[in-house]
Amino acid sequence: MSWSSTDTCSLAAGSKMTLRWNRNKNGNQDVISASHVGPCLVYMAPQVSNEKDYSWFKIYEDGYDSSAQKWCTEKLIANGGTVDVTIPADIKPGNYLVRSELIALHGARREGGCQFFPNCVQVQVTGDGSAVPEGVPLPGYYKKDDPGILYARKDDNSGYIIPGPPVYKAGSGSESVNAPVSNSTTTNSNTIPPSTAKSCVKKRSTRSTRKRRYRK
Repeated sequence: MSWSSTDTCSLAAGSKMTLRWNRNKNGNQDVISASHVGPCLVYMAPQVSNEKDYSWFKIYEDGYDSSAQKWCTEKLIANGGTVDVTIPADIKPGNYLVRSELIALHGARREGGCQFFPNCVQVQVTGDGSAVPEGVPLPGYYKKDDPGILYARKDDNSGYIIPGPPVYKAGSGSESVNAPVSNSTTTNSNTIPPSTAKSCVKKRSTRSTRKRRYRK
């Protein structure tokens, strides 16, 4: 991805950003089909020159809420398509990609039936942290028979296992010294600008990737 062709949203480490999903670009609250239930995941990766070298660490996940008996996608729809996510307080300042992902499980009982709805935005993280969390390759980390990918929904889904690595927690010490972070910034008027609030609102479409299924 070229950092000279897209807008970058500035956020302080430890602050919250608001992500919003819509199937259309007209701003309505048609988030995702109600039948497409499943988890929500958010990753970050430091900027690198080769997109194949991006190393993604997870900063948020929400699967099945047994107390409310709702999937994350159901709560997302009820909340108008928005979710607040906290940037880890100790990560090194610089440019990052933020990857948000919805996983639809309505066809996941058969191999290859799971559907993915990923999208990315660019952020510049400010602060005085030094942590560079250990990450994983995406795509490539999920396996077609992972218990959260190949999954038959039940009346009680409290045992559902969210795919991917554990969520990185500030101060956890899970770091890699091999992922440098750039501090350069660029802007472009063709993308949605950050909100004026402390959180940074970015729209992400669930229409453009609605047919994307499992990829190794």
